[in-house]
Amino acid sequence: MEEVMARHTRSSDYPVNGTDVAFPDHIITGREALTRSGNVPASEYQLILVRDRRTHLIGTDDELDLKKERGGALRAFLSDRSYGFTVDEVGQVWGAEDMEVDEFLSIWPPRDGHHWVLEREDEPDTVLVPSGLLSFGPNGVEDIVSRKDTHPDKVLVTVVTTAGTFPAEGAKRYSASTPIADVLADAARKLSITDTETWIVTVAGSDVNPTLTFAQAGLSGEVALEWGAREGGGGA
Repeated sequence: MEEVMARHTRSSDYPVNGTDVAFPDHIITGREALTRSGNVPASEYQLILVRDRRTHLIGTDDELDLKKERGGALRAFLSDRSYGFTVDEVGQVWGAEDMEVDEFLSIWPPRDGHHWVLEREDEPDTVLVPSGLLSFGPNGVEDIVSRKDTHPDKVLVTVVTTAGTFPAEGAKRYSASTPIADVLADAARKLSITDTETWIVTVAGSDVNPTLTFAQAGLSGEVALEWGAREGGGGA
């Protein structure tokens, strides 16, 4: 009896969406976590526990021992479903279709000398970089893997247009022998751009001839291609 009473007199704080929430007990349910943090009705939310590089879906009736999960955090999403993916072949889950790469990197910091990479069949690798966006929806991300950053013959390329950024997640890894025009064609297909006849390509404010390869244009390392009309007009 004394143990039961003690269980209900202890209190615990635990972060939910970045804000510490006070709970009257260190053993709570998912519903209590959502309700006390103002995410109501609880049935319309997905609750994810993030701790030690793992993510877990917490049901409204599931119990959480906040002492056992110390050092972690809860994320609540107004969503009717969760999304699964893998990080280095370990199953993970998220409560929304999109996830900022910044948040991904805060949960899974890359090892020194490594990048997180999306590997898709018949496509250049996509390297995750800050400010990018992961999508777990249809035809979105399924597997994210750690790879050594040892590709001297490769260029990390981002294409920035008024119609969006390609790729959304970060940068594509292309061979330095790839014509710049081929990368622009990839971006146009992904971003559904159809009229680019008057568009130009610049890097750091300087015009670049898209018929050249990256090597011929003297571009290496990380390259941001600014692609659009010179004075704000052009296709979309």
